[in-house]
Amino acid sequence: MRPLVVISSDNLASQNIKECMLSLEEFESRGDFFWSADGFDMAEYPGSIVEIVPKHPAGYYIFASTHKSSSNTQSFSVHTPGNWGSAELGGKPRTLNFTMPSKIKLIARKMKELSGAALGWPVAIEVDHHGPTLDIPILFAEIGSTEAEWGDKKAGEIVARAILAGIKSNEAFPAYVGFGGSHYSPKFTPLVLEKEISFGHMISGYSLERSGADGEMVLQAMERNAEKIESALLDWKGIKGETRAKLIALLDSLGITWAKA
Repeated sequence: MRPLVVISSDNLASQNIKECMLSLEEFESRGDFFWSADGFDMAEYPGSIVEIVPKHPAGYYIFASTHKSSSNTQSFSVHTPGNWGSAELGGKPRTLNFTMPSKIKLIARKMKELSGAALGWPVAIEVDHHGPTLDIPILFAEIGSTEAEWGDKKAGEIVARAILAGIKSNEAFPAYVGFGGSHYSPKFTPLVLEKEISFGHMISGYSLERSGADGEMVLQAMERNAEKIESALLDWKGIKGETRAKLIALLDSLGITWAKA
């Protein structure tokens, strides 16, 4: 099925990216805030971007969104939504979405290329967090971190072009699941941007510390992927010792291969 770019009418970056998409591609309006282009569709819905459940079926969803940070850093980010523990920002608790490792890589890599030529903002692959929870693959492509950046037309164009690059490429890369590290995956993000590998689910060290790890959640991380997962990679210093030992014992008991990142 065709992919669907999801736009929120209540999200400034989402609106910015939508306008750039409409200027870059030839769309046919289907009415009811739904547009079709060559090979993909785009739809707009009201409400919080982390709570939208699209009514239009699709092969996968790309949500165009804002990113917020306490440091107000100018940035671009890509990630899979999902909740390792509680659901504080939409979605279901203890439920991961299906992820698309190669699409995440393709979009992030294009963001880096375009940002380097125009804005110089960094690109991050964030760990799993927030909603919504859906039954088919989903990822978020985001502009961070304040209203000034969300409405920046050059930033909107960069994300729009990166989304288009991801949609139009069928290139695939060896895929891994990452455990450990902080929110912006300082160990895994450079691997995605600079090496010929990709990551699906990435679970932060603080999520492992706060909510623990059990067989059900680890299997969700390994199995809810649109591509074959090679193994788990661990940010060794990004997981506290006792938590790391428990995770390794669990991976071994489940027969999941792992290595230091």
